[in-house]
Amino acid sequence: MVIIRTNDWSPKGVDTLEPAALRAVQNNDENLCVVASAGAGKTEFLAQKADYLLSTGLCRPPHRILAISFKADAARNLKERVRERCGPQFSSRFDSMTFDAFSKSLIDRFGPLIPAPYTPSADYEIVFPGYRDWNDFLRKHGYPQLSGVTFQAAVARCSLPIANLNPENPQWKEVLNLYWDEAYQDRGHTRLSFPMINRLTNYVLTTDPRLSAALRATYPFVFLDEFQDTTYGQYALLKRLFQKTDVRMTAVGDNKQRIMVWAGAMPNAFESFEKDFDVAEETLLSNWRSHPELVDIQHAIAVTLEKSSAKPEAKRIKSVDGDVCAVWHYADREVECEGVTRWIADAINAGEMAPEDCVILIRNKPNDLEAELNPIFENAGLRLRNVARTPEGAKILIQDILTEELTVCVMALLRLSARSKSPDDWHMLIDRLSALWGLNPDNEVEQDRLQDELSGIVSDLRQFIKKTPPSANSCNEILQRMLNFIGEAELRATVPAYTRAMDYNRARDGFRLLLAESAEGQTDWLSVIDRFDGVGQIPLMSVHRSKGLEFHTVIFFGLDSGSWWSFKPDDSEEMRAFFVAFTRAKQRVFFTSCRGRGGRISYIDELVSNAGVARVAGPRADTLASPAE
Repeated sequence: MVIIRTNDWSPKGVDTLEPAALRAVQNNDENLCVVASAGAGKTEFLAQKADYLLSTGLCRPPHRILAISFKADAARNLKERVRERCGPQFSSRFDSMTFDAFSKSLIDRFGPLIPAPYTPSADYEIVFPGYRDWNDFLRKHGYPQLSGVTFQAAVARCSLPIANLNPENPQWKEVLNLYWDEAYQDRGHTRLSFPMINRLTNYVLTTDPRLSAALRATYPFVFLDEFQDTTYGQYALLKRLFQKTDVRMTAVGDNKQRIMVWAGAMPNAFESFEKDFDVAEETLLSNWRSHPELVDIQHAIAVTLEKSSAKPEAKRIKSVDGDVCAVWHYADREVECEGVTRWIADAINAGEMAPEDCVILIRNKPNDLEAELNPIFENAGLRLRNVARTPEGAKILIQDILTEELTVCVMALLRLSARSKSPDDWHMLIDRLSALWGLNPDNEVEQDRLQDELSGIVSDLRQFIKKTPPSANSCNEILQRMLNFIGEAELRATVPAYTRAMDYNRARDGFRLLLAESAEGQTDWLSVIDRFDGVGQIPLMSVHRSKGLEFHTVIFFGLDSGSWWSFKPDDSEEMRAFFVAFTRAKQRVFFTSCRGRGGRISYIDELVSNAGVARVAGPRADTLASPAE
């Protein structure tokens, strides 16, 4: 492991960094707030900063870097990018996880230290209460006059033990105590939501200062991605751990993409961070995702959210002809679905994009749109993939299955076994297995033995694949063979989210069921892999699930008062959701508006019109090329 001088460091894997990004990489004497709008390259910036800290010895063993992201796929992508930039010898000391996973890992390790009566059972169940659950609880216990929305926020922000939150309304203390009592009514099997886990984490850190000291000693550097989505409970935990300490924090995000206030996000996270942590600020001014025409429109929308928004410099080249943005209006839903389907089919057949590079976004209820679009897509020879769906029998969404550490390891091994060559999967597995098995990346003897063992299992699996057609049973068998090689005990010991058997089983069973679903009707394993990976499928997801992702073409279904029923001109969260949907696109973004779904939103019409976006008659199936053509 070679440590270089800070003056000798240069960015890896890219030609250069913009000046603001380079300053933020090299400034580690202060806490940092880095404003990074859509497409600014947050992942690349954080990966370069990690490499700078690790390769120069500013973060020297045994110290580690903690990176907290809002979404699991963002955490995984950042971990992968750091591995690419730093190599396994340094990236093994980079811990990338979601805030929920971070809190849960602490409870799984230190739960027994939480004072009674809040000590959770070892096999606690994670629950996901919805809007109706909060109101049902209040009605059941005789508090129908209280607000379910307010109650949800109170659970996420209360301190343990429960104190009187509002002296003028002591009922809230009574309700919260009832809620926690009900969660703990079965002492051998408590039921906790992630906001409750956060509150328990805060409580155990309060009662045992040694835990906070140990975390500070382990993590002298902390990265906070998508910081605008931080909740009150999460921010309180950050303050308890790191305020007025030597830990250096780097918060990255963009207020214009703050669309999670409905789920408890703070409306002023950056302002609070700047006040409480005495930060320096940098603003990234490049947009690496979208071409100039799209960036111009994005900026016109951005200044309605923040008048001081600086216009980014577009770095991507436009590669399509014709309109790059429009609002397609339709008279009825059937014509809308058929016209959009036929347009997508024509664009794919013309070689303008691959199916997986075109996303369909919706404000909410993707399952309903899936049911509406599926038969029309099938008639056009297209395959829709609703990643917000749960495979039958599973307890985890497809989009979450795809980001699981188990999935990443197993699918890399399966691709290696089914394809003649897959060098990226080979190198990734060598890195992953070295970490899982505790092997030294610089020890040639250990690495040679690892490569021999990996070659052996790949040879065995190729024989299995050659002789065994895909089916639910053969998927189960090959999965178990791969897990036996990788090591389930090693996975559970290395991945904090898999500490408890029920959490590991949820991920394993979700993968097993999705793999079996992908094998239905297939005669070869390459087709199974492609279906699992989403190759040749148009993804469907909600706007909230699209954050952090990017696509060649974005089609947003439902720019109407029916889908945006709560929209108001001064409702910044709705406008931010519109902005996020827009900024997922590299080349094109279209919105559909249908009288059959709801009326026009005049404010949006005026906004996009002023930005140069036209409202036009949407493409119709009877005016586009037929499948035979």
